Amino acid sequence: MPRTRDDSPPDAPSLRAERILSLFLLLAGGRLHSAPDLARRFGVSTRTLYRDLDLLSAWGCPIEATPGREGGFRILPGYALDRSVLDRSELAAASAALTGIEEAVGDRGLERAAAKIDALLGRSRTRRLSWLRISLAPGRDERSLVELLRDAIEERRLVQFEYRDAEGRRTDRTVEPAAVVYLWEGWYLWAWCRLRRDWRLFKLVRIERPKTRMERFEPRPEPSEDAWRSVYGRRTELRIRVAPSALTRFEDDLGRDFGIPDGRGGRVVDLRMPDGEWLFSFLMGFGDGIEVLGPPEIRAEFADRARKVAELYEKIGDFR
Repeated sequence: MPRTRDDSPPDAPSLRAERILSLFLLLAGGRLHSAPDLARRFGVSTRTLYRDLDLLSAWGCPIEATPGREGGFRILPGYALDRSVLDRSELAAASAALTGIEEAVGDRGLERAAAKIDALLGRSRTRRLSWLRISLAPGRDERSLVELLRDAIEERRLVQFEYRDAEGRRTDRTVEPAAVVYLWEGWYLWAWCRLRRDWRLFKLVRIERPKTRMERFEPRPEPSEDAWRSVYGRRTELRIRVAPSALTRFEDDLGRDFGIPDGRGGRVVDLRMPDGEWLFSFLMGFGDGIEVLGPPEIRAEFADRARKVAELYEKIGDFR
């Protein structure tokens, strides 16, 4: 077995328990899986994947490692996981996580994995007692797209679609899909874009007329998982005053005591946010519930956009 090669901080217990149990169930299926493929599937680095394999081995799981281009890892047939490896709360958290993901992507393998965990817990799939419920299910159109992308990723086939960016510009894209990612309360496709010749994150709701091509591709080396979160690149620092009417919406994300009181019932907060059209769409959504204090160029642009909205309604006589 490969040895652990880093001392990075551990994951949250429930997340790591879910991942390791999923890894066990996958390897117990009898097929060989390479380390890069496993790391990509679980959204972790190869080093983290090796650490998880070491842990399974330490628990007594007979992991077979086959070298070579067609090699990989699997658990020898006939082995069963002792229930004492994970306690009841860890199993319940893993079941909830697997169920939430299965509802989102429609993967029967995840459904079977969650059913096996429930069997270990001694409970029915139709009468779940867990305190933790997770729902990540996308809309109907996104669900069918997720299924198309899942098949394309597994078969290593190119995907072609029309993409609409945040400014409404449309381009035809052909991509090498690598993963479907849930980030920032939305679903995205992580793929190598042949038009931009770089890794890109595509929001699923902006993908139109997708289709899988017969042409296959060889997987490329991927950047680290941090690239998913930094793909939007430049971010900007800004200071805003939040009016009392908008406090609750900010408290949902920042906590009740975010920022500092402004002496008028509101609060002033410094934020670091993605630059570009998304930023102004986000700010405009609060109406008069916020005031941009800086930087000056963001304040001026925000004021100009608000002025144009006011002028639009003045023209059609909606101001009394």
